[in-house]
Amino acid sequence: MTLWGHDRQLFGRERELAEVTSRLLDPGLRGVLILGAEGIGKSSLAEQAADRLASIMAPYYVCGSPVLSTMQYGILSTYLGSATAAEMESPLSVLRTVRAHFQRLTETSGMQSLLVVDNAQHIDEASAHLLTQLAMSGELRLMVISRARAPRIHELLSLARDGLLARIDLGPLSRQAVHEFCVSVLGGPLLQASSTLLSRMSGGNPLYVKELLGRAQRQRRLVEANGAWFLTQEPDCVDTSLVDLVKGMLAARTPAERNVLETVALAGRLPRAVVSAVADDEAVRSLVIDGLLEILPDRDESAHLVQPLHAEIIRSLVPVARSAEIRARVLARYTPVSGPEPDHETGAVLRRTEWALDCGERLGAEELLSAARMANGAGDPVRGQRFAAAVHALPFRTAAEVELAVACAQQGSYSWARARLEDLAEGIREGIGTGWDQDSLHRASFTGALLLRQTSGRSTELPLMADRWLAAAAEVASRQSAGGSVPAQVRAATEVLRVAALVMEGDFSRARTQLAELVKEESPARSHADGERLLVAHGLYAEVLAACGEVGAALKHALSAANLLNSADGKLQSYSGFVFVRQAQSLLHSGRYAQLDQLLARMHAGPQHLLISLGGTLGVFEAALEIHRGRLHEGLRRLRPAVEALRDRDPELLLPYALGLAGYASTVVADGTPAAGFAAQVEGSRYRGPVHLWLTAQAYAAAAEASQSTEGPTSGHLAVLAAQAREAGLRSTEKDILELCLAVGDLAQAGRLAELTADFEGGEAEALHAYAVAVASGNPDRMVAAAEDAIRAQKYLVAVESIGHAIRFYGNHGNLRRQRALIQQLRRRREELAGVTVSYLSPSLHLVRLTRREHEIVELLLSGATSKDIAAHFTLSQRTVEGHVYRIYVKLGISRRADLESAYRALEPGHRSSSLL
Repeated sequence: MTLWGHDRQLFGRERELAEVTSRLLDPGLRGVLILGAEGIGKSSLAEQAADRLASIMAPYYVCGSPVLSTMQYGILSTYLGSATAAEMESPLSVLRTVRAHFQRLTETSGMQSLLVVDNAQHIDEASAHLLTQLAMSGELRLMVISRARAPRIHELLSLARDGLLARIDLGPLSRQAVHEFCVSVLGGPLLQASSTLLSRMSGGNPLYVKELLGRAQRQRRLVEANGAWFLTQEPDCVDTSLVDLVKGMLAARTPAERNVLETVALAGRLPRAVVSAVADDEAVRSLVIDGLLEILPDRDESAHLVQPLHAEIIRSLVPVARSAEIRARVLARYTPVSGPEPDHETGAVLRRTEWALDCGERLGAEELLSAARMANGAGDPVRGQRFAAAVHALPFRTAAEVELAVACAQQGSYSWARARLEDLAEGIREGIGTGWDQDSLHRASFTGALLLRQTSGRSTELPLMADRWLAAAAEVASRQSAGGSVPAQVRAATEVLRVAALVMEGDFSRARTQLAELVKEESPARSHADGERLLVAHGLYAEVLAACGEVGAALKHALSAANLLNSADGKLQSYSGFVFVRQAQSLLHSGRYAQLDQLLARMHAGPQHLLISLGGTLGVFEAALEIHRGRLHEGLRRLRPAVEALRDRDPELLLPYALGLAGYASTVVADGTPAAGFAAQVEGSRYRGPVHLWLTAQAYAAAAEASQSTEGPTSGHLAVLAAQAREAGLRSTEKDILELCLAVGDLAQAGRLAELTADFEGGEAEALHAYAVAVASGNPDRMVAAAEDAIRAQKYLVAVESIGHAIRFYGNHGNLRRQRALIQQLRRRREELAGVTVSYLSPSLHLVRLTRREHEIVELLLSGATSKDIAAHFTLSQRTVEGHVYRIYVKLGISRRADLESAYRALEPGHRSSSLL
């Protein structure tokens, strides 16, 4: 049997498990037929179902195999030991023997028999017929497990069609189920983008996921740091047991079907008409029916392999000579249409270029350079580097060197790429640079700006760099023609770089004025360079506006950048992270959490290679979204691997922000993981990142420190940071910092937060405004009403904090009845509050938090200890212990011991010493 659950666990199969067990108990049915692909988890599901029914059904297991399939009644031979040779010649006698065997088992066990037939695709005809008769008799329950479309189970399929067996088709695991499975296997948190990549590579097949995990670890492409896991590169599967599985699959197909599989695997995607002409249309139909090949509903009815790993393995199995022969046959019948390629076809174009190089063909320099630019533009630098390195013709060599630098920059080799671009620029000044064109000058200048940012260069260096490239462009223009001038697109690009310098140094006032001029152009981009320049300008403008609190306008410009990205036929895909971060910041500050969820989902569905390069970036915003909602535990689970991934690759310079965020969340929930020390690492970061995020990072670190204080609010540093944000005009940053001030107990900042959010756009600001006004008023009824506003805005921690202030008010005024009522309300509404509880409240609300000693006393009480036992344990008087118990009851809002466990678990879920995966 295929056991893929870790410690006999199932992931994402709750619905199927419930269906299997209910159908086995259905008196109108004789059993179930579970169908699915190899490794999809059929056997594990069947075993779990049998275990669940073990008290009323006695399971008996048989398992088919290729050897047993050649023997008559081979799979049932265990139950035929008493049959004579003559009886084995009679199907009726064999049936009687097996029925008698199970009748004895039923009499002995006192339970109904459940016959579990695994690997039924390897069953002989006689056994299949006998199982059909057993099912029809109704004397036992049958659970048959088989791959779909197995030819010898047709009689059992007929029973399913007739309603005697329930047919359950097991599909791939969901993305979330794959994530849970990976976390269980690895024993620690995994970056969500990494599990998404594994899910897509495996097609949701748990066996394939497990093989990929093992392969990635052996290749050191799946790494662990501080107990968290993330992928640094896509794993391959060329030396796993999956290779043998695919070899077996190929061996079972006809020569024509193998030809189709090899052709489509090598090409990546081909029109069906071409595949049918090169191979065989009947074979195409057969593979489609068997679920190995899929015909897409596009204009060409493109064919591709359903399982991505099959394509990779098949390519590795085809010899070079045969690959070249197949390619020649394809090219004889298919000429790809030239011109703009839709996003979904870019991968096919790059695959065809890669295939040509694999076959040893010498492609033209212009074709290779075009492919390198396409690959780099699509954010696929590995292919971009390969194609650019293959360009040897001197007239195209400079442009190819630029693409090599771009590819290396995208892969994180910033120092090498920066040095290479500087050498190229120096060559122009010395008169030895040739082969420059407008596109190469434009790409070199923009890539140089990226590298300056990534290598912690000063903002003052960016205008100097713009001047150098402008001078280089003038030199190239003068060589190409007397009196030649610098191309307009190069001059415009340098203007964007100068504004980017203002954003880097935090001069948002000047940057806003200049960006407003740069984005005035309303006509469509006339060239790739125009589109890139406008995209960057809109993105920078969105960043500035969002930081300054104009989130509506910021969203508009972030959307303009996204539209330019999406309309560029994949050529600007390398800007996906840049555009995503600006959109995400705008949505986060405006409280549009549902839209941010949708944006993250789209990123996870985008090109696979971006899940590696942007994995940490996505993880930070996944976590920030949860933490803004108040779900600190969930946010921290996502942040831990995101922080480690950003240490490896941080294209948007988010690490200081992520460290501060993780340190704060870890301190509040006291999870005991390495994340608790992240806040202290903020000041030591080797780079600061964007000014507004650097202030926010410092604020989270300061809040983490203040949250650990036992001497009341110590938020002086936070107040200083809020003042700095206010002076710089960073209203969104100031809003976040003031929210933290209140969270750590500095209620003096409530008035300023109320003033700031009064005209701030978005649902988050509205909820914060109601909260700040209520706190400033000191009115408990307004605090409770503000909590309702916060719940509607999904600001769950703010809601709990607001009710917490009301609880504190009633406690200070001796109204313990009302205080207990509010605590009970929090407990009842825990699900509505997304699991956020008063265990997260600030030190200023200590009346509803248990001390360490009180936690210990509760645990002893729950274990059955008496007050006398507890007094002896702590060497206290019994009267002192009873006083502790009384205060615990008051804090929990209960009056009797019977309610202690439910109230405590709701108030302090998992207790504060519990660790996070």
